[in-house]
Amino acid sequence: MCIRDRLSCIVNNPTQLIFPFQINQKASFKNFFCTSDNLHLINRLEDIVIKNTGHEIMINGENGSGKSFLMQAICNELSSKDRRFAFIPMKKAKNMGVEIFQNLASLNAVCIDDLQLIMSIGEWEQAMFHLINECQQSNCSLILSFGVNKALDEIVQLPDLLSRIKRMEFMTLRSVQDEYLNEALDFVSHKLDINLERAELQFLLKHQTREFSILVENLLSLDQQAASLKRKITIPFIKETLNL
Repeated sequence: MCIRDRLSCIVNNPTQLIFPFQINQKASFKNFFCTSDNLHLINRLEDIVIKNTGHEIMINGENGSGKSFLMQAICNELSSKDRRFAFIPMKKAKNMGVEIFQNLASLNAVCIDDLQLIMSIGEWEQAMFHLINECQQSNCSLILSFGVNKALDEIVQLPDLLSRIKRMEFMTLRSVQDEYLNEALDFVSHKLDINLERAELQFLLKHQTREFSILVENLLSLDQQAASLKRKITIPFIKETLNL
């Protein structure tokens, strides 16, 4: 099926999980480890999802801060309220071409993850500019995540696009600090019903990167593999699965 055909299917789908992009069904606001630094942001996003009327949101944060999980949580919350939406992770969508932005403004919300990956590319910036205008005209909410430390002025080349983005409501997602990692992983494993003993948790923290989002990805991968193979998550199983 061509991209244009897939796009026509989006508009007719009552809620949507569009395109060939999977959304983690366990991602939710309740399953997001939230320190006091991010509490206002989560509360604001919950309010936006409930009202869902033409919001323009930019979620900014460092790599590993949990932006992608949060974007998928937003999508799952939208789905639970029968909102029609598109989730477009640019890490996977970039190679599909700018046509992927067509015919989206008739939805209730468009969520684009890792917008920085297509900035400074002329045709993508033009497509993004037109999408913002179309969403404004149709009252479609536009929720974006942006994951670089450089100023927008250094990345966005199209002046009109830069102007549109700067008018959005900006939110900064703070990374989980090192002293909270143990508590955060314990929280996530409990919320996602992942059977992980203290020894295995400590092993992960000691032998893996201490970037929270990667730790969570590995935790989910271990859970899926363990369920598939009907095995318990043990230290030998972690070593085998994650090639440690």
